[in-house]
Amino acid sequence: MPVTTKPSDGKLSFIKVTRAIIYLVYFFAVTAIVFLVIGFFLLLFGANTDSAFVRFVYNIAVEFLQPFRGIFPPKQITETSYFSASALFAIIMYSFFAAALHGLISYITLKQANHENELIQAQQEHDRLTK
Repeated sequence: MPVTTKPSDGKLSFIKVTRAIIYLVYFFAVTAIVFLVIGFFLLLFGANTDSAFVRFVYNIAVEFLQPFRGIFPPKQITETSYFSASALFAIIMYSFFAAALHGLISYITLKQANHENELIQAQQEHDRLTK
């Protein structure tokens, strides 16, 4: 009984590498959304900045917020709580970006599956002709 191996060629390798890179960028976008959402609510509810967790979240979220800083000024709600429209806008923008990447991942996965099927069919045809 012949051993079946997964087909491979340059195009398939390129598709796999491209898909892996897009997954990394997708992971970045989802991570940004998570930290921005947590930071948004911590700021909204006036979380204690003496807490190590709050400082950690703020330090990470501020990096993801950097491109959107200054678009909207934060609005003070109480002495310690603020509404950050910039953070909310950043969450929305990263979400759109993540949704687009998700669609791209689905498209590339479909392309990969189709190309693998083409390679399998070509190998089967080659095997049939050589017998």
